[in-house]
Amino acid sequence: MLQSYLQLRDRTDRFFESVASRYSDQIVCKPGCSKCCMGGLTVVIVEAVALGTGLGLSRDHVHIQAGQEPLRNYGPCAFLDERGHCLAYAHRPLVCRTHGMPLLHPEQQEISICDLNFGGIAPHSSAVLNTENLNAALFAANIVYCQTEGLDSRSRIALDRLAELAGISVRK
Repeated sequence: MLQSYLQLRDRTDRFFESVASRYSDQIVCKPGCSKCCMGGLTVVIVEAVALGTGLGLSRDHVHIQAGQEPLRNYGPCAFLDERGHCLAYAHRPLVCRTHGMPLLHPEQQEISICDLNFGGIAPHSSAVLNTENLNAALFAANIVYCQTEGLDSRSRIALDRLAELAGISVRK
């Protein structure tokens, strides 16, 4: 049931690996860089299930978190350790996988890039991810998953609630 999401996640990773390879001298983001990793983030259900499964949580435990507010809307992400490393890195959602890279936001007609990366140069258009296309594919995968499970595809799940379920202490 997670296959379409996992394929999207893999395609996204391959895209950014190719960008990071082509622009290795312009990418400052490395393990421990957590400038973009803030508390209060929520994800769609299919992403939460993929993350939760990777952390050893059952789908049912993840599902019951749907629609609940984050435990806190400030500070660093609950999945960061004291060194700024992500405790869920291999299973992180797409929003985390795209941090720091060139992203096209068609609705605002702009490209955003972490100010630590691409210091003064503009990446080629082939290195820019269209967020509208990514979000459309993500929401399609989420709808299929939610229909199969009988869940409301509009619900979101707070990352800090998943961290707490996985036994990670959430600073409140």
